[in-house]
Amino acid sequence: MNETLLLDLVNSRLVSSDGVHDELADDRAAVEWLRRHGAPHGPVQVADARAVRAALVPLLRDEVPVSVLAPWIAAMRRTATLSADGLEWVDGTPPDKQVGSAVVQEWADLQNAGGRPRIRPCEADDCQHFLIDRSRANNRRWHSMETCGNREKARRHYARSKEAAA
Repeated sequence: MNETLLLDLVNSRLVSSDGVHDELADDRAAVEWLRRHGAPHGPVQVADARAVRAALVPLLRDEVPVSVLAPWIAAMRRTATLSADGLEWVDGTPPDKQVGSAVVQEWADLQNAGGRPRIRPCEADDCQHFLIDRSRANNRRWHSMETCGNREKARRHYARSKEAAA
C-alpha cells in the first residue's frame, strides 16, 4: 500500500466555513480514493477506511485512548511461508479490516520514532490537518510552512508589535 495512506486518510475530511469536505463521503469516490492509494478497494474496505479514520483523528488529537485501535490490531494476521526463494510474509487480515490494519501499522511505526510521535496535528489553531514530521529533530510544527507557518508567525509578530506600541 502507498506509504501516505495514513496521512492522506486522516486529512481526507476537513470542516470549514464552506462546509464539510470529505473525500470518502461518496461510495464511488471512496473506492477510487482507496484504489489511488494502492489499498484494497471494495465496499467493505470503504467502510473500514471510514471507521479507522473516525478512530484515528481523535486519537491523534489525544481525545481518546489508544484502545480505540483494538479492533484492527486484533484482526492483524501475518504468516510466513518458506520456499526455495526464502521467507515470504502473507497477510491474512480479513477484508473488512485490511485498510484499517495497514493504517494502524503505519501509525505504530511513526508513533514513537524519536521520542515524540512523528504524526500529529498541525499546531496552527485554525487548522485541522495532520503532519508527518520526518525532520531529524522531530520538531516540525505546521503541516505547511506556506500557509499555517506563515500565518502563525505573522500573528505572533503582530501581537509583539501591538504590545510594543502599547
